[in-house]
Amino acid sequence: MPPVRVLVVDDNLLFLQVEIDLLTEEFDVVGSVSNGHSVLSAATELKPDVIVLDVSLGDMTGFEVARLLKSAGATARIIFLTIHEGKDFVEAAMELGAAAYVVKSRTAHDLPKAIVAAHQGKTYYPPTAGRRGN
Repeated sequence: MPPVRVLVVDDNLLFLQVEIDLLTEEFDVVGSVSNGHSVLSAATELKPDVIVLDVSLGDMTGFEVARLLKSAGATARIIFLTIHEGKDFVEAAMELGAAAYVVKSRTAHDLPKAIVAAHQGKTYYPPTAGRRGN
């Protein structure tokens, strides 16, 4: 079975590189972008299986990007990767049909598991997501 094709989206360029370095050994990182407006064209061109999407992008929110992808008919599974641990963020991700929600402080532990789950058509919402906040 070919490796999972992953597109990584994060406006923090240092963290974006950390994500790429972490994922490259196990997955096929087909591309990365650092703003929301580039995601739709990158997804169309690169045809990823999974998009790892930061919730807080400089130009728009990851939730807005997910809505645009959905309305454009994109088939890639969405994984939100974020610093936001509040229950309201997790619920918003679920309402958008995201395959997973991973808190950045647990990237190394949870993100690879979330990608595998998403690629298998499952969801991955670890117990740490939504634990704090409202």
